[in-house]
Amino acid sequence: MRDLENLLSRLAREEATLSATHDQIDAGHRKIEAFQQQIEDVKRQIEETEAHTKKLEGHTKTVEKRMALLREYVEMVEAGEDPLEPIAAAEPDVADDNAPGVDLPAIDDEEEEIVDLNFVQPMTGPAEASSTTAALGPISFDDLDMELLSYETLPHTQTFGEELLLVLAYHRKAVAPKDIARVFRRLDYAPKLSPTAKNVRAQIETDAHLFESAAGEKISLTREGRAEAQQLLQRLRQAG
Repeated sequence: MRDLENLLSRLAREEATLSATHDQIDAGHRKIEAFQQQIEDVKRQIEETEAHTKKLEGHTKTVEKRMALLREYVEMVEAGEDPLEPIAAAEPDVADDNAPGVDLPAIDDEEEEIVDLNFVQPMTGPAEASSTTAALGPISFDDLDMELLSYETLPHTQTFGEELLLVLAYHRKAVAPKDIARVFRRLDYAPKLSPTAKNVRAQIETDAHLFESAAGEKISLTREGRAEAQQLLQRLRQAG
């Protein structure tokens, strides 16, 4: 009888061990799934960043061509020539396939529309940069365009919370958490954390004083949130 009790007791312990082991296995599978999702998010951010980088490289090549053209204009003016008239004296070197032709090329309207040089800022010293910022006056979301936000402001943020704050302040309208990802896509910007509805709600709970609920389960910024966004924009633009 005693042997049976011992066996049953050992069997119960083994069953408990087996159950705990299954629980650990399930937890391990959940972690693996979470890691796989993070990997997919990182891959997506890499692809979006690569696409954005290629776009910037295209801008760079266009700017370089226009700079070369402007240097030709400067050289002609310094030489006392009219840049709008054909170059009569200079002949292209036949051995150089890239040598300029007889007529001075002009910047056409189509290229002018495609290339936005707002992101090209001259290099300035600390004093000059400070005076330029002061001359521009206070920076506000009314003066902020999409490219300035996407390419020169959001990349300098430190957290997803800061990104969400700036995007909602720029968007102005209340947005449902599930639509935040669409807003980031329109800005051509990949945030530091995948902007799923779950992650957005978690951030709102963390900084509840900065966000408020609106009709249709949408969210917007409180007065304190708008003030915080304005201060953040001011700091980032001055630092940039």
